[in-house]
Amino acid sequence: MTRRVLWVTVGFGLGVAAATRARHRVDAATAVPARLVDRLRREVLDAVADGRAEMHGREAELRRVFAAPNVDEDDAAGQ
Repeated sequence: MTRRVLWVTVGFGLGVAAATRARHRVDAATAVPARLVDRLRREVLDAVADGRAEMHGREAELRRVFAAPNVDEDDAAGQ
């Protein structure tokens, strides 16, 4: 009976140790350094800002083109 209790205890201890070690490995493998997160966040925000600036510039250009009088129609009407 004492041997059985001993081996159950040893097995339980090894199981807990293995689970703890596996959890630490997973945590270490999935941990992302804060600097990397900050750098990626900054790059994404910069890209979004650049995209918005380009969008506003293109919108202004299109508004200028479509607001300008059509030269071909004015020439045809005047002839």
